[in-house]
Amino acid sequence: IMKKIRILAVLLIIVFLFTSLRSGIKGFTEGWNEAEDSREFIYPTVSVSVKADKALVTDSVFNSAIKQNVPYRIETLETEIDESAWCTILYMLIVPIGLVCLYGIYNLARLVVAVTRKEVFIRKNVKRMRIFVYTLIFKAVLLELNRYCQYCDIVSQIHLTGYEIEAYSPKYPWVSFLIFALFTEIFAVGVKMKEEQDLTI
Repeated sequence: IMKKIRILAVLLIIVFLFTSLRSGIKGFTEGWNEAEDSREFIYPTVSVSVKADKALVTDSVFNSAIKQNVPYRIETLETEIDESAWCTILYMLIVPIGLVCLYGIYNLARLVVAVTRKEVFIRKNVKRMRIFVYTLIFKAVLLELNRYCQYCDIVSQIHLTGYEIEAYSPKYPWVSFLIFALFTEIFAVGVKMKEEQDLTI
């Protein structure tokens, strides 16, 4: 059993690090490209989902193979916006969030090491699980807030004739985060019950 737990834990850490690094590299690349295109865009660029309204004529794209106009659809629009102060503040929190998440990963690694040493139902593991899970949720909350602030800025500033901006939809898997938090608290209750049972004996 310990071997399986060790393998699963190592895989979890690898996948978590990979996804974190990938999103970090993607954000760095997008920021770098924005800096290169600063002559074209004065303000930060964003992408937003749009949909055509009923009055829009969507057959103005000419197809040379069939010699006629064909319908088209625009799903995303990349443009520049003047970001609000809230977006700027949330951007400034990116570095502290990264450090907090690194601390959460460190606690996850400590938890794995403790479990492989057959130290499972102890208070330190409860603390480590809580730090990892809640720092992960905290990071997602701040990034979701930043995304929502951007959406509010877009809605108030961008007007595209014939199209309307789609309603905001959350990006992060909040149901999964709530399940993680639930299992963490169940584990905490299990540790407390074990301690009470040991005291009774």
